[in-house]
Amino acid sequence: MKIIHKYIIEEIKMPIIFGISIFTFVFIIEIIVTMMESIIVKGISLIDIIRMLSFYLPPILSQTIPMGMFLGIMLTFSKFTRTSESTAMYASGLDLKTILKPIVCLSVVVTLFIFFLQESIIPRSFSKLQYLTTKIAYENPVFNLKDKTFIDEVDKYNLYIDRIDKKTNIAGGVLVFQNDEKAKYPTVLIGNEAYWKESSMIITNSIFYTYDETGKETLRGDFDNKKIPLTAYFDDIDIKIKDIEAMSINMMLDEMKKLNKKEKIPYKVEIQRKLALPLSTIMLGILGVLLSIGHHRSWKGTSYSLCLGIIFAYIVILNMGMVLASREKIPIFLGIWTPNVILLILTFYMYKYRNR
Repeated sequence: MKIIHKYIIEEIKMPIIFGISIFTFVFIIEIIVTMMESIIVKGISLIDIIRMLSFYLPPILSQTIPMGMFLGIMLTFSKFTRTSESTAMYASGLDLKTILKPIVCLSVVVTLFIFFLQESIIPRSFSKLQYLTTKIAYENPVFNLKDKTFIDEVDKYNLYIDRIDKKTNIAGGVLVFQNDEKAKYPTVLIGNEAYWKESSMIITNSIFYTYDETGKETLRGDFDNKKIPLTAYFDDIDIKIKDIEAMSINMMLDEMKKLNKKEKIPYKVEIQRKLALPLSTIMLGILGVLLSIGHHRSWKGTSYSLCLGIIFAYIVILNMGMVLASREKIPIFLGIWTPNVILLILTFYMYKYRNR
């Protein structure tokens, strides 16, 4: 690798990290806002919140890396123009192809990394996210319960919860049917209040009733505390990736075998998106150089504005194409690949212009 290539790579590292961090922070803030209810009301610990955010990070990075790389490259080459380093590169005999070479190589590597994220890391992250959510619900059942809740999945028990105080996590108006294979009718427990401890419901000051085969009451009594285990209720939760965006392309292809033609459309749209978005990184990388380098003075504000404008246009056109393709208004290939084709044409035009 030439010294100039090493220099360019060294110079763009921090701006790219800065660009990716900016866009990722915007996405993370949106997720944190949607999780505020869980953080404040449902009492999820800070450690669990951080872990959940870490599992959200890979799918966010798959979208923000192309954007951040584009911004970082524009900032770097805008600086080269302002400081006349680009002029010095041309004066020393370097042509545009030589300057673009490290950017193209880096863009290809980053594109492969995004494909790796989509196919390997993101499905695992979503699985771990669902596992963590289940674990939180298991450790604190009130997280998963609401007022007027009837639970019939608990082994040997059927429960009805009339209300839950979100401040104290104490349930009121609890009715329990304890089933017994030897008895025709279940034992009925009525409790005024109940709280949760170690994945179990503890009913306080409860009254119980038992009945014979004719339905006649045979016994009545009371408990100070009655423990109802809820382990089975949470063990049965199916940890499976159901969100199409969380699936790898191989997963979607396997899933599509079971579906009819109309049901396959969302999967086909998502597969094309997973191919188009990473490949845009290469064009955005080259375009970032072509839009920034030159023999004129420029300033950072121009780079920010131009970068955000192009990214916004790309996202809008891509989302419109996905919606129209999902509704069968236009062909899927046309809907998803149009923004990439526009980027390719713009990149080609700018290359010809700068090469002159």
